[in-house]
Amino acid sequence: MKVYLLQDVSELGKKGEIKKVAIGYALNYLFPNKLAQRADEKIVQKVSEQKELKVQKEKQEKELALKTAEDLKNLVLEIPLKFSEKGKKAYDSVNAKKIIEELKNKSISLKENQIELKNPLKEQGDYEINVNLYPEISASLKVRIKTVPLKPKE
Repeated sequence: MKVYLLQDVSELGKKGEIKKVAIGYALNYLFPNKLAQRADEKIVQKVSEQKELKVQKEKQEKELALKTAEDLKNLVLEIPLKFSEKGKKAYDSVNAKKIIEELKNKSISLKENQIELKNPLKEQGDYEINVNLYPEISASLKVRIKTVPLKPKE
């Protein structure tokens, strides 16, 4: 008998899947515990449509990740950072959140967890940061920290 799983069932499958099970298992365990329902043609069609939509969405996300990787490859992200007059001490730092804000100005949208930055950047110079865009798709982002001197107090 084919059943449509309403919840995850250990050693059988995940919610939304259609599985073939013994009639007794379905009638005595799955149905009474509201873990599954009989899979009629409407449900089978609905599940196949959902799978198709999921495949299309994953394809679009992968294409977007590849495009973003190409955009990042040719980009040097310059971020101004305030330093003391001698240029030794930074009064601020560059973290993943600040990088994301600067990328938004360049029409590139990322999430914080996609940027691999262990420690905030506090010194001027060039950095190369790994960005995870999609499973098995990553890119290298070049970040340049520029010095912006503090304005003297008047």
